[in-house]
Amino acid sequence: MIITNEHGAPDVFVRAAQNDMYSMGDADISVTGLIQPPQIARLRKEHEDKLSSDVRDELWKLLGTGVHSVLEANNPGTSEKRYFADHTYGVKISGAIDLLEDGAVTDYKVTSVYTVQQPLKKDWESQLNLYAWLLRQNDIEATSLTIVAVCRDWMRSKVEKFNNYPSSPIVVIPVPLWLPKVQDDFVNERVTIHTAEDTAPCTNEERWARGGYKVVSNTGKLVKRNSLAEAAEWINKQKKGHYSVVDEEPKFVRCESWCDVSEFCPQWRGEGNERRLRDQRSSNAV
Repeated sequence: MIITNEHGAPDVFVRAAQNDMYSMGDADISVTGLIQPPQIARLRKEHEDKLSSDVRDELWKLLGTGVHSVLEANNPGTSEKRYFADHTYGVKISGAIDLLEDGAVTDYKVTSVYTVQQPLKKDWESQLNLYAWLLRQNDIEATSLTIVAVCRDWMRSKVEKFNNYPSSPIVVIPVPLWLPKVQDDFVNERVTIHTAEDTAPCTNEERWARGGYKVVSNTGKLVKRNSLAEAAEWINKQKKGHYSVVDEEPKFVRCESWCDVSEFCPQWRGEGNERRLRDQRSSNAV
Protein backbone atom coordinates (compact mmCIF):
# COMPACT_ATOMS: atom_id res chain seq x y z
CA MET A 1 0.00 0.00 0.00
CA ILE A 2 1.37 3.41 -1.02
CA ILE A 3 0.65 6.10 1.58
CA THR A 4 0.17 9.60 0.19
CA ASN A 5 -0.07 12.92 2.01
CA GLU A 6 -2.18 15.14 -0.21
CA HIS A 7 -3.37 17.35 2.67
CA GLY A 8 -0.08 18.11 4.41
CA ALA A 9 -0.38 16.07 7.59
CA PRO A 10 2.69 16.13 9.88
CA ASP A 11 5.33 13.53 8.97
CA VAL A 12 4.73 11.53 12.14
CA PHE A 13 1.26 10.61 10.85
CA VAL A 14 2.74 9.48 7.54
CA ARG A 15 5.29 7.27 9.28
CA ALA A 16 2.63 5.79 11.54
CA ALA A 17 0.39 4.99 8.57
CA GLN A 18 3.30 3.38 6.73
CA ASN A 19 4.23 1.26 9.75
CA ASP A 20 1.43 -1.27 9.35
CA MET A 21 2.35 -4.29 11.50
CA TYR A 22 -0.62 -6.43 10.47
CA SER A 23 0.12 -10.04 9.59
CA MET A 24 -2.15 -13.08 9.27
CA GLY A 25 0.82 -15.41 9.76
CA ASP A 26 1.10 -18.34 7.36
CA ALA A 27 -2.67 -18.51 6.80
CA ASP A 28 -4.20 -18.44 3.33
CA ILE A 29 -6.97 -16.12 4.43
CA SER A 30 -8.04 -14.30 7.58
CA VAL A 31 -11.43 -14.05 9.24
CA THR A 32 -11.86 -10.49 7.99
CA GLY A 33 -10.79 -11.63 4.54
CA LEU A 34 -13.46 -14.33 4.51
CA ILE A 35 -16.14 -11.78 5.34
CA GLN A 36 -15.21 -9.28 2.64
CA PRO A 37 -16.53 -9.67 -0.93
CA PRO A 38 -14.37 -12.12 -2.93
CA GLN A 39 -14.08 -9.70 -5.85
CA ILE A 40 -12.53 -7.04 -3.59
CA ALA A 41 -10.17 -9.62 -2.06
CA ARG A 42 -9.00 -10.79 -5.50
CA LEU A 43 -8.49 -7.26 -6.85
CA ARG A 44 -6.54 -6.20 -3.75
CA LYS A 45 -4.22 -9.16 -4.17
CA GLU A 46 -3.77 -8.59 -7.91
CA HIS A 47 -3.11 -4.84 -7.59
CA GLU A 48 -1.42 -4.71 -4.19
CA ASP A 49 1.58 -2.77 -5.49
CA LYS A 50 -0.68 -0.12 -7.09
CA LEU A 51 -3.05 0.54 -4.22
CA SER A 52 -2.74 3.88 -2.43
CA SER A 53 -4.38 5.63 0.47
CA ASP A 54 -4.00 9.12 1.85
CA VAL A 55 -3.00 9.71 5.47
CA ARG A 56 -6.34 11.48 5.92
CA ASP A 57 -8.18 8.25 5.17
CA GLU A 58 -5.92 6.20 7.46
CA LEU A 59 -6.53 8.34 10.55
CA TRP A 60 -9.38 6.31 12.05
CA LYS A 61 -7.42 3.11 11.50
CA LEU A 62 -4.52 4.65 13.45
CA LEU A 63 -6.91 5.66 16.22
CA GLY A 64 -8.29 2.12 16.34
CA THR A 65 -4.78 0.68 16.58
CA GLY A 66 -3.99 3.01 19.47
CA VAL A 67 -7.15 2.09 21.38
CA HIS A 68 -6.45 -1.61 20.87
CA SER A 69 -2.87 -1.24 22.13
CA VAL A 70 -3.91 0.54 25.33
CA LEU A 71 -6.70 -1.92 26.13
CA GLU A 72 -4.58 -4.97 25.37
CA ALA A 73 -1.94 -3.76 27.81
CA ASN A 74 -4.54 -3.70 30.60
CA ASN A 75 -6.53 -6.86 29.83
CA PRO A 76 -6.64 -9.66 32.41
CA GLY A 77 -7.29 -12.41 29.84
CA THR A 78 -5.60 -13.55 26.63
CA SER A 79 -5.13 -10.48 24.43
CA GLU A 80 -4.72 -10.19 20.67
CA LYS A 81 -3.78 -13.83 20.17
CA ARG A 82 -3.98 -15.20 16.63
CA TYR A 83 -5.57 -18.61 16.19
CA PHE A 84 -5.22 -20.91 13.17
CA ALA A 85 -7.33 -23.70 11.69
CA ASP A 86 -7.00 -25.92 8.62
CA HIS A 87 -10.29 -26.07 6.75
CA THR A 88 -11.27 -29.34 5.10
CA TYR A 89 -11.21 -27.60 1.70
CA GLY A 90 -7.44 -27.18 1.98
CA VAL A 91 -7.43 -23.57 3.19
CA LYS A 92 -5.70 -22.33 6.34
CA ILE A 93 -7.70 -19.66 8.21
CA SER A 94 -6.49 -17.33 10.95
CA GLY A 95 -7.98 -14.67 13.17
CA ALA A 96 -6.73 -12.45 16.01
CA ILE A 97 -9.09 -12.21 18.99
CA ASP A 98 -8.85 -8.99 20.99
CA LEU A 99 -9.75 -10.59 24.32
CA LEU A 100 -10.57 -14.15 25.40
CA GLU A 101 -11.45 -14.67 29.05
CA ASP A 102 -12.96 -17.96 30.26
CA GLY A 103 -14.60 -18.56 26.89
CA ALA A 104 -15.94 -15.01 26.59
CA VAL A 105 -14.86 -13.38 23.31
CA THR A 106 -14.60 -9.60 23.17
CA ASP A 107 -13.82 -7.51 20.12
CA TYR A 108 -13.03 -3.78 20.23
CA LYS A 109 -14.35 -1.43 17.56
CA VAL A 110 -13.64 2.27 17.12
CA THR A 111 -16.68 3.50 15.26
CA SER A 112 -19.34 6.22 15.02
CA VAL A 113 -22.39 6.96 17.15
CA TYR A 114 -24.56 6.41 14.07
CA THR A 115 -23.25 2.85 13.71
CA VAL A 116 -24.11 1.81 17.27
CA GLN A 117 -27.58 3.35 16.90
CA GLN A 118 -28.34 0.97 14.02
CA PRO A 119 -29.10 -2.77 14.23
CA LEU A 120 -26.04 -4.95 14.74
CA LYS A 121 -23.93 -5.04 11.56
CA LYS A 122 -24.03 -8.41 9.83
CA ASP A 123 -20.26 -8.31 9.26
CA TRP A 124 -19.65 -7.86 12.98
CA GLU A 125 -21.92 -10.77 13.89
CA SER A 126 -20.26 -12.95 11.24
CA GLN A 127 -16.76 -11.96 12.34
CA LEU A 128 -17.26 -12.90 15.98
CA ASN A 129 -18.93 -16.19 15.08
CA LEU A 130 -15.98 -17.00 12.83
CA TYR A 131 -13.77 -16.40 15.87
CA ALA A 132 -15.96 -18.86 17.79
CA TRP A 133 -15.51 -21.37 14.95
CA LEU A 134 -11.73 -20.87 15.06
CA LEU A 135 -11.67 -21.44 18.80
CA ARG A 136 -13.70 -24.63 18.40
CA GLN A 137 -11.09 -25.94 15.95
CA ASN A 138 -8.55 -25.31 18.72
CA ASP A 139 -10.62 -27.21 21.34
CA ILE A 140 -11.84 -24.02 23.01
CA GLU A 141 -15.56 -23.40 23.42
CA ALA A 142 -16.77 -19.81 23.12
CA THR A 143 -19.41 -19.07 25.76
CA SER A 144 -20.35 -15.52 24.73
CA LEU A 145 -19.58 -12.91 22.07
CA THR A 146 -19.39 -9.18 22.79
CA ILE A 147 -18.40 -6.05 20.93
CA VAL A 148 -17.13 -3.08 22.91
CA ALA A 149 -17.59 -0.06 20.66
CA VAL A 150 -15.72 3.20 21.27
CA CYS A 151 -17.59 6.05 19.58
CA ARG A 152 -15.05 8.51 18.21
CA ASP A 153 -17.65 11.26 17.59
CA TRP A 154 -19.63 10.97 20.84
CA MET A 155 -20.73 14.29 22.41
CA ARG A 156 -21.95 14.68 25.97
CA SER A 157 -24.22 17.59 24.96
CA LYS A 158 -26.33 15.29 22.76
CA VAL A 159 -27.18 12.73 25.47
CA GLU A 160 -30.13 14.71 26.84
CA LYS A 161 -31.32 15.90 23.43
CA PHE A 162 -31.85 12.57 21.66
CA ASN A 163 -33.62 9.52 23.07
CA ASN A 164 -31.50 6.90 21.32
CA TYR A 165 -28.18 8.66 21.81
CA PRO A 166 -25.70 6.53 23.83
CA SER A 167 -25.13 7.75 27.38
CA SER A 168 -21.42 6.95 27.10
CA PRO A 169 -18.86 6.80 24.28
CA ILE A 170 -18.23 3.18 25.35
CA VAL A 171 -21.07 0.93 24.20
CA VAL A 172 -21.23 -2.79 25.02
CA ILE A 173 -23.04 -4.80 22.33
CA PRO A 174 -23.93 -8.48 22.86
CA VAL A 175 -23.59 -10.61 19.73
CA PRO A 176 -25.69 -13.74 19.10
CA LEU A 177 -23.67 -16.95 19.33
CA TRP A 178 -24.64 -19.23 16.44
CA LEU A 179 -25.05 -22.96 16.76
CA PRO A 180 -21.94 -24.91 15.70
CA LYS A 181 -23.63 -26.20 12.54
CA VAL A 182 -24.59 -22.68 11.51
CA GLN A 183 -20.97 -21.59 12.00
CA ASP A 184 -19.72 -24.60 10.02
CA ASP A 185 -22.12 -23.94 7.14
CA PHE A 186 -21.16 -20.27 7.02
CA VAL A 187 -17.42 -21.02 6.95
CA ASN A 188 -17.93 -23.62 4.20
CA GLU A 189 -19.95 -21.13 2.16
CA ARG A 190 -17.38 -18.34 2.49
CA VAL A 191 -14.41 -20.60 1.72
CA THR A 192 -16.23 -21.95 -1.35
CA ILE A 193 -16.95 -18.43 -2.61
CA HIS A 194 -13.38 -17.22 -2.06
CA THR A 195 -11.74 -20.26 -3.67
CA ALA A 196 -14.03 -20.47 -6.71
CA GLU A 197 -12.28 -20.32 -10.08
CA ASP A 198 -14.66 -17.60 -11.30
CA THR A 199 -14.92 -14.71 -8.84
CA ALA A 200 -18.50 -13.63 -8.20
CA PRO A 201 -19.34 -9.94 -8.70
CA CYS A 202 -20.28 -7.90 -5.65
CA THR A 203 -23.93 -7.99 -4.63
CA ASN A 204 -25.99 -4.84 -4.06
CA GLU A 205 -25.73 -5.47 -0.33
CA GLU A 206 -21.93 -5.74 -0.52
CA ARG A 207 -21.87 -2.53 -2.57
CA TRP A 208 -23.94 -0.72 0.12
CA ALA A 209 -26.67 0.13 -2.37
CA ARG A 210 -28.90 3.02 -1.31
CA GLY A 211 -32.13 4.43 -2.70
CA GLY A 212 -32.99 1.78 -5.27
CA TYR A 213 -36.74 2.41 -4.92
CA LYS A 214 -38.67 5.66 -5.01
CA VAL A 215 -42.13 5.92 -3.42
CA VAL A 216 -44.32 8.65 -4.92
CA SER A 217 -47.69 9.75 -3.53
CA ASN A 218 -50.60 11.32 -5.41
CA THR A 219 -49.81 14.59 -3.61
CA GLY A 220 -46.21 14.64 -4.85
CA LYS A 221 -44.59 13.40 -1.65
CA LEU A 222 -41.45 11.39 -2.35
CA VAL A 223 -39.32 9.08 -0.21
CA LYS A 224 -36.51 6.68 -1.13
CA ARG A 225 -36.00 3.19 0.22
CA ASN A 226 -33.25 0.63 -0.32
CA SER A 227 -35.44 -2.36 -1.16
CA LEU A 228 -38.92 -3.20 -2.40
CA ALA A 229 -39.74 -4.67 1.01
CA GLU A 230 -38.75 -1.42 2.75
CA ALA A 231 -40.85 0.57 0.28
CA ALA A 232 -43.88 -1.67 0.91
CA GLU A 233 -43.37 -1.43 4.67
CA TRP A 234 -43.32 2.38 4.50
CA ILE A 235 -46.50 2.48 2.41
CA ASN A 236 -48.32 0.15 4.83
CA LYS A 237 -47.57 2.53 7.70
CA GLN A 238 -49.23 5.49 5.96
CA LYS A 239 -52.81 6.19 7.09
CA LYS A 240 -54.01 7.76 3.86
CA GLY A 241 -53.03 8.57 0.29
CA HIS A 242 -52.22 6.60 -2.83
CA TYR A 243 -48.66 5.55 -3.56
CA SER A 244 -46.67 4.04 -6.39
CA VAL A 245 -43.19 2.51 -6.33
CA VAL A 246 -40.67 3.43 -9.01
CA ASP A 247 -37.60 1.27 -9.53
CA GLU A 248 -34.55 3.49 -10.07
CA GLU A 249 -30.81 3.06 -10.29
CA PRO A 250 -29.42 2.79 -6.74
CA LYS A 251 -26.37 4.65 -5.50
CA PHE A 252 -23.51 2.28 -4.69
CA VAL A 253 -21.93 4.01 -1.71
CA ARG A 254 -19.06 1.57 -1.24
CA CYS A 255 -18.03 1.68 -4.90
CA GLU A 256 -18.21 5.46 -5.14
CA SER A 257 -16.51 6.45 -1.91
CA TRP A 258 -15.01 3.59 0.08
CA CYS A 259 -13.67 0.84 -2.17
CA ASP A 260 -9.90 1.08 -2.70
CA VAL A 261 -9.98 -1.13 -5.82
CA SER A 262 -12.89 0.44 -7.70
CA GLU A 263 -10.58 1.81 -10.40
CA PHE A 264 -9.51 -1.78 -11.20
CA CYS A 265 -12.99 -3.29 -10.88
CA PRO A 266 -14.53 -4.68 -14.10
CA GLN A 267 -17.99 -4.53 -12.54
CA TRP A 268 -17.72 -0.84 -11.66
CA ARG A 269 -16.01 0.09 -14.91
CA GLY A 270 -18.50 -1.95 -16.88
CA GLU A 271 -21.26 0.31 -15.59
CA GLY A 272 -19.66 3.29 -17.29
CA ASN A 273 -17.94 4.88 -14.32
CA GLU A 274 -14.54 5.66 -15.89
CA ARG A 275 -15.28 9.38 -15.98
CA ARG A 276 -16.40 9.38 -12.36
CA LEU A 277 -13.18 7.62 -11.37
CA ARG A 278 -11.10 10.21 -13.24
CA ASP A 279 -12.99 13.05 -11.57
CA GLN A 280 -12.52 11.41 -8.19
CA ARG A 281 -8.76 11.08 -8.69
CA SER A 282 -8.57 14.71 -9.83
CA SER A 283 -10.46 15.98 -6.78
CA ASN A 284 -8.22 13.94 -4.45
CA ALA A 285 -5.15 15.56 -6.00
CA VAL A 286 -6.39 19.11 -5.38
